[in-house]
Amino acid sequence: MAKSLINILGGTAYSSTGGIQAVNRMMVRELSSNAMLRRAYFLWDDIRTVTPDGRVYSESGLARFYALDRKKFTKDIFHSGIKNLNDYWLCTHVNYTLVGLCASIGRRHRVGVLLHAAELDEAFTDTKRKALCQAGQVFTVSEFTKKKAVYYGVNPSRICVIENGVDDPCPNWQPSDPREIRNTLLFVGRMDERYKGQMELLDAMVLLRYRLPDLRLVFVGAGQTLAEWRAEAARRNLADRVEFTGRIGDEELLQRYESAALFVMPSENEGFGLVYAEAMAHGVPCIGSDRDAAREVIAHGETGLCVPANNSTALADAISSLLSEPQRLREMGFAARARFFSRFSAEKHSERLLTALNSWRALAH
Repeated sequence: MAKSLINILGGTAYSSTGGIQAVNRMMVRELSSNAMLRRAYFLWDDIRTVTPDGRVYSESGLARFYALDRKKFTKDIFHSGIKNLNDYWLCTHVNYTLVGLCASIGRRHRVGVLLHAAELDEAFTDTKRKALCQAGQVFTVSEFTKKKAVYYGVNPSRICVIENGVDDPCPNWQPSDPREIRNTLLFVGRMDERYKGQMELLDAMVLLRYRLPDLRLVFVGAGQTLAEWRAEAARRNLADRVEFTGRIGDEELLQRYESAALFVMPSENEGFGLVYAEAMAHGVPCIGSDRDAAREVIAHGETGLCVPANNSTALADAISSLLSEPQRLREMGFAARARFFSRFSAEKHSERLLTALNSWRALAH
């Protein structure tokens, strides 16, 4: 009998940035290094624009990129499904569940779906919901996302939570000088989604104008609505206090984290929020909302604060309270770095991922 391996189905991993893409890259790396991966199929990735690590997997025959050629994407997957009947199909987005079910040729227990939360909202059609409920195993990145899946009819007994993790971006991390006073807030995220709390953050900056006159805010991230957010800042007379960097490289991002006093993203629909884990790796305390998975990543009162969503006054008060207590802020930074290692490092994520996938394969065998 042929060896049973896992195939990854997804949109993009190597041609663009973002939390889902980072998770997809890590899955390819972990499954291939543990000899569990047959092939990863990415519909949106274009070989001409993939990152160097993606090219490595392409050359080794473990990854294929289709540049939106849906016909070839589907043909290759179905051909592999017929050839490798004992394989498993891990869909990294709900959009690929139906393809995975077809590739499994009726063996739906061999189809798994990884959910991040946002895909269960606006474009979540009834067809996608039915396909999701047919999958043999559902993996979610947080309890917040699990509750959403259950709400849409997924049997909770078929859901396994796998918290995300990230590579340590600053292995030579050193605590900042306690005498150094920082006055910069940092936000990192796509500037398309409006649920990430950009508006509340700008309104909080208005409220803090006189309380913290030297306070600065940096938005890192690109998106189609970037010009609109710049206009919102100007409308509030914040042009001299708010900076929009657009997309930046890893080295500059590292510097932005190092110069930040607080990472602030009061999102209301974050399925996990890899950027919180990234900030904690840098020893930067975080402020998120109390409505989404930020509550699971940020240890409220220890590594940062979770404030009421859509409440700029509460957000401003939280920022002001932390910046007015340098020693508390410093202790939170140490705790954030420690929490990153204990919960959200790449090594911890790898342990959770491999344990969950092996359990799925054992049950579905």
